[in-house]
Amino acid sequence: MIRESHRQANHRRTRTVFFALATMLAIFIAAPGLLADEPYARSRDYDLQHSRIALHFDLEQKKVLGEVTHSLSILRDGASKIVFDSTGLTIQKVTVNKAAAKFETTGEKLIIPLAAETKTGDKFEITIKYEGKPAKGMYFILPDKDYPDRPSQIWTQGESEDTHYYLPTYDYPNDRLTTETFLTVPASWITVSNGKLMSVTDAGKGLKTWYWKESVPSSTYLITVVAGEFDEVQERWHGIPVTYYAPKGRGDRLPINYGRTPAMMELFSKKFGVDYPWEKYAQVMVDDFVAGGMENSSATTNTSTSLTHPKLAPEYFTGEDDLISHELGHQWFGDLVTCKDWGDIWLNEGFATFLEAVWTEAHFGKDQADYERWNNEREWFRSNNLWNKPIVRHDFDDSSEFDGNAYGKGGWVLYMLRHQIGEDAFYRGIKQYLEVNRGKNVVTADLAKAVEETTHTNVDQFFSQWLYGAGAPKFDLSYTYDNQKHQVMLSVKQTQKIEGRVGLFRVPVEVEITTATGPRLYNVTVSKEKQTFPLPAESAPLMILFDKGGHLLKSAEFHKEKAEWLYQLKNATELADRADAAVALGKIKNDEEAAAALGETLRNDKAWGVRATAAETLGQMSGTSASKLLLAGLDLSDKPWVRSRVVSALGNFKDDAAVAERLYAIAKQDDSYRARAAALQALGRLKGPKTFETLNAAVAGDSPDGFLRNAALRALGSLGDDKAVPVLLQWSAVGKPIDSRTAAINSLARLQKDNKEITKQIAAYLSEPHFPVRMAAIYALGGRGDATAIPALEALLKSDDLSIEMAPMIKGQIARLKKPADGKPSVNPGSGEADEEFADGAAGEELTTDQRLEKLERLLVEMSERLKSMEKRLAPPKP
Repeated sequence: MIRESHRQANHRRTRTVFFALATMLAIFIAAPGLLADEPYARSRDYDLQHSRIALHFDLEQKKVLGEVTHSLSILRDGASKIVFDSTGLTIQKVTVNKAAAKFETTGEKLIIPLAAETKTGDKFEITIKYEGKPAKGMYFILPDKDYPDRPSQIWTQGESEDTHYYLPTYDYPNDRLTTETFLTVPASWITVSNGKLMSVTDAGKGLKTWYWKESVPSSTYLITVVAGEFDEVQERWHGIPVTYYAPKGRGDRLPINYGRTPAMMELFSKKFGVDYPWEKYAQVMVDDFVAGGMENSSATTNTSTSLTHPKLAPEYFTGEDDLISHELGHQWFGDLVTCKDWGDIWLNEGFATFLEAVWTEAHFGKDQADYERWNNEREWFRSNNLWNKPIVRHDFDDSSEFDGNAYGKGGWVLYMLRHQIGEDAFYRGIKQYLEVNRGKNVVTADLAKAVEETTHTNVDQFFSQWLYGAGAPKFDLSYTYDNQKHQVMLSVKQTQKIEGRVGLFRVPVEVEITTATGPRLYNVTVSKEKQTFPLPAESAPLMILFDKGGHLLKSAEFHKEKAEWLYQLKNATELADRADAAVALGKIKNDEEAAAALGETLRNDKAWGVRATAAETLGQMSGTSASKLLLAGLDLSDKPWVRSRVVSALGNFKDDAAVAERLYAIAKQDDSYRARAAALQALGRLKGPKTFETLNAAVAGDSPDGFLRNAALRALGSLGDDKAVPVLLQWSAVGKPIDSRTAAINSLARLQKDNKEITKQIAAYLSEPHFPVRMAAIYALGGRGDATAIPALEALLKSDDLSIEMAPMIKGQIARLKKPADGKPSVNPGSGEADEEFADGAAGEELTTDQRLEKLERLLVEMSERLKSMEKRLAPPKP
């Protein structure tokens, strides 16, 4: 499932949050944050082997009418009852081996007493007839008076334990079953479920019944039902059907966004030595999805926001590939091989996140993969609430196991393992892991065993510190050079606080020393709190790189002179080292030489990620020289993914007439929609005299999917002009496009903060059925700071229809409203890292509230672009 990401959004994990960066991530990047009900795997009385599921629907009542026949085998002598998970469903009839049976229900269970005690191996067929209006797990997205043209859709979302809200079943991952699914729907509809489509038959009264059969066992949280009005595109990979579905009217968006899927299937099958394991691969994009993507076996469901408009899609370098590769990777890691319990969820999410990078490197090149890894490292270190938590853990009662450790850090751990043992050895271990555990549940020890058996490398210490331990190494680095001995004395200190599960790390590190005669690479092992490494050097170093290329998850403070950083920025061969130098030079205040070097990098570096980093760094510098360099670099930045970053950086230069005029010009006309959107938001931060009129005109203008209108609506919040209130009220109202409403709600919350009527209006949106609108209202109220919103949020928290993300986020915003008004960033328990993400500036200084809001606005632009993806993202917890 994706955070992303991230998913980067990573989709990067793409996969922070989506509608306030926090909100956005929760919506698109799908997943760090589902709080599972049971951290440890259940003990089982039976093995659920097959389910025959027949569903039809009462659309007016938003009700499911179902009958399911479970085939199961008893695992314990003396079992006297069968218990299924079932919440909110009316059980009408139960039969056991075709005989009517008594049953009882509780709030969360269906209990079926057996007529006689059983023996291990006894077989039962239990048929349950039921109906219900699911509070979660199954969602009805239908046209209404406010959105009469919306295509009809019904879709399910089972992870972590929500399948039993629409289907009485065993709802925990430590069992696997095959399925047959019969879906009776209006004749014009399309359906998608697990496995192979066996038939579509006339059911009379304008209905058809679709019959799907999944012959490969998987866990119940991976069962999927999608039905509705969709466009379809069909392809094949080695004879296997590969299909894409979009809500009716958006089918033209499928090829440009999803067309690289077969190439991903080919790459992963070759890398793993295990072919794609299911009968088909479908990807269905649905509206109002409560995550970024969900890896149901053979049939992924993704958010329809991944259907980027064809006019906008070329402006995103990696497109939707983070999300797509992440969910596809789950078909092996999560579906074919599934974690035994939620404490080992990293075996699903860490692998899927890692595979985003594998695809990126193969298709977009090493520099792009390196840039994303460098960014992900920095994002992880900013997420303070992840620091003291191991990746493998079961103590998530008040937080979430679906967090940035399971996703981002988990992906990093697999990258480090591959780097340390070598690519060939790594994939031998992965092949063994998949083949030995095919169709089984796994724990982390199963991965370690597979790697050790195939590579004869002991990975105990590696797993102990990176998976069962917490934190990561923080280094303080310095060196001296002895001209007589021709020797560098490299001093390395580990400065992380040793407490809880955070200890000292033992890590291999590559150190490159460049002198006048060229570079030499040395391998050292850091294992102590303080160490000094003597390393030969024929002359005084021009450059020393610790962990060349950034292959180790770490933070490092390397005490270097400006000249060394300048040399590194220009001459280091690896992207991460040049990006590090750009950031370091940005911390040197009022230095023309540093600014000039960054300007040259912006114009000439071969990697766009380094150019973008140089632009952002210049944007954090003060003075006309930095703004002039950005303006000059802008003329040479024709790629939208770079140009938009340069434009955004210009939004930091207030009282610079040349900057303002250029931004006005770009906002009005530019070849790049992304650059125009960035200019609108930059103008909002600059608060110039013509800005309100410019933004108002953009709101009224036309662009693909209202892209510029939404940017202008977000910018009105940064502008802080109360004249925008009527416009924002207009665009936050029901009937307006959902994306525009969320943008308007977030900006509205930043204006007239003493106006209780605005607070009430935003609170009214909490009761809407549209997931993005509710999420936007939750975060808007938390950020508005009006404590009168607390009762409305608390009332929402008590409702029974909260999605998997919503409850912890509501709690986090209530905590924000209750905190002292001290201007310090709040801790947002359970909702990811949103508040902490914006607590620090580039150099670690504490920011004011206004500065944090402006930083949030800039990051919103970035993340809305990058997180088109991110199981990156991070999906939030479940109550």
